[in-house]
Amino acid sequence: MKEKLFLRRMAISALSLSIAATGLVSTGVTPVNAAEKEVSQSVLREPKTGFRVLPYLQSPMSTSMTINWVSELDEAGTVTVSGPGISATETLTSDPYYMNLMEYTGKELEQELTYAPGNWTRESLTKGSWLESNANYKHSVTIEGLEPNSTYQYTVQQGEESHTESFKTYPENSDWDKLTLVAFSDTETEPYGALEHREWELHTVNPYAAGSEERPGQASLFDQKFGNKSRNGMFLVRYPLDQQTALKENLKHIQAANPDALLIAGDLSQGAGFQPAWDEFWRHFSGDFNTIASNTPLLTALGNWETYASINGGYGSDEDRSPAVISRNKYHEYFDTPGDANNPQYKDSYYRTDIGPVTLLTLDSTNGIPDESTKTDTYSGDVYSEDDSVLNESVWAEQGAAGDPYISTDTQGEFTTEDYNEAFTKVFEGTTAEDSDLPNFNPGTEQYKWVEEQLKDAREKGQIILVQFHHAAYSIGVHGAPPNHEHADNQSGIAMRVYTPLFEEYGVSVVISGHDEMFERSFVDLNDDGIGFYSYDVGVAADGLRGEKMIKDEEGKYVPQGYNTHTRWSATRDEPELWETNENGVKHLIDGGLHYGHLQMDLEKTETGAALKLSPVYIFPVLDDNYELISTERRVYDDVQTIHFDESGNIVSISAK
Repeated sequence: MKEKLFLRRMAISALSLSIAATGLVSTGVTPVNAAEKEVSQSVLREPKTGFRVLPYLQSPMSTSMTINWVSELDEAGTVTVSGPGISATETLTSDPYYMNLMEYTGKELEQELTYAPGNWTRESLTKGSWLESNANYKHSVTIEGLEPNSTYQYTVQQGEESHTESFKTYPENSDWDKLTLVAFSDTETEPYGALEHREWELHTVNPYAAGSEERPGQASLFDQKFGNKSRNGMFLVRYPLDQQTALKENLKHIQAANPDALLIAGDLSQGAGFQPAWDEFWRHFSGDFNTIASNTPLLTALGNWETYASINGGYGSDEDRSPAVISRNKYHEYFDTPGDANNPQYKDSYYRTDIGPVTLLTLDSTNGIPDESTKTDTYSGDVYSEDDSVLNESVWAEQGAAGDPYISTDTQGEFTTEDYNEAFTKVFEGTTAEDSDLPNFNPGTEQYKWVEEQLKDAREKGQIILVQFHHAAYSIGVHGAPPNHEHADNQSGIAMRVYTPLFEEYGVSVVISGHDEMFERSFVDLNDDGIGFYSYDVGVAADGLRGEKMIKDEEGKYVPQGYNTHTRWSATRDEPELWETNENGVKHLIDGGLHYGHLQMDLEKTETGAALKLSPVYIFPVLDDNYELISTERRVYDDVQTIHFDESGNIVSISAK
């Protein structure tokens, strides 16, 4: 239940309240003594029969499917399956194991959530109302011997509860007609999302369509309703949907499209080391809010938030990086994917999924070597101020800094590889640094070699190749410039451009990323042969609504930084807002602007091969004159692209709507 309170002007500032509420500032994991924790535990309910997390699909293939779920009691469950090729109903029994990493910490048990939107009001959640019991038992059952492109019914019985759903196996690459994939990133779930309305960026150069009125201003009804947050020197009202509602609505429209898979390119929760964030994630995907993961496989990637523990120590400290280790391994506990069989220590951090004629490679972009950091002025290349046209990423793999003095090699400057690996051995006793689950992505690493092998194999088999990873390599957003740039970012995805030559050589068509929390499409064609790949930032699932990175010019005005010369379209820059005042004197957004949404990819077989239609979908909020939500509409930005392939999966041409 939300509690709304009036905040006097002399009270603590909205900014400090917001920081305290999200709990992003912390110095480490605080030990809790047994007596203290016992008192805190008393606010939790007792474990109960049934599901904590409803069944969700993993490791989808043409002849098998894995079904996972989580219970609160140590009781085996059963999966009953029926469908083609199964002569009689088949029943499999789970073997639950306790997920000790998922126990609430003392800080999580004591957390209070209060939100100040900047309009002199504040909202709170009743303390502990978002917590579950403190018991998690994982169940995982793999059903094998299934027929391709076939629908199966299944029922999971867990204690006194049951859950019935269906799934469809993937087709073989020679026997298919249509496929639909949906991708987004940066869901960043947390209980605080039930309160927070995020910043809503407006482009400083192209904010409004012709004939548009300006957005509602300070002290307007819109401001009173949703609050405000300044960005780039502008007073901006906040977005009309809170994060929880935004994800609910986004998933509702995704579910209506009945996709064959849902790709989430990292930053699933607001800190993987923060258990309440995972509880919120599963409410959306396989719980109280939605059960889409029960019939649609989730294909997920690790992002920077998968190495972040929120109030439990963030990324850790130089003395102790265990929060980052715990965060990554909480992610690993939930997700089961067919990774690199030759390197099991990486716990499937990167993996391949074949969906009929499509091969999807999911990479781990969370760490590169040599380490780079703006905090320690550690860079692999020289510092520069120009845009990315000075880069020569085509030689990065072979020549490194000798071939390009402006090279970048890492995507995060929060911790070093050595510090992480040392912490891993402390969290998991009896292990060595060689057992660490943290892969690097640079040339010569196991992941890089694996990627090249998979690309070669997929091309030889005539597959249409897609790739996803979290850190957008091509972006006009706040993370767009590398750490060795005048306008640097410490978590830039530029280092992932080391894969661009491979992607072009083997005919990758689309790269899906997030991280910048915006909607953008770039086109990359380093060899200028007219056949390249699209790079998308789809970080508009439910968290921030950011736009192009702005810097001050000589006159002190905010102007686009303009680092990414490959950009072709973005929602904030190319979809200006149209506001009108209606007959009742209330100002409404008619269309345009940046909204939450997703990329829908529809693949159809054609007489000469296949066509992949890429539709940037946005979820438009329809409000009444009191700015209460009536509904959301599925709309498509005016940037639909179609890629045509021959029968061998090679790109033939690209066309726009």
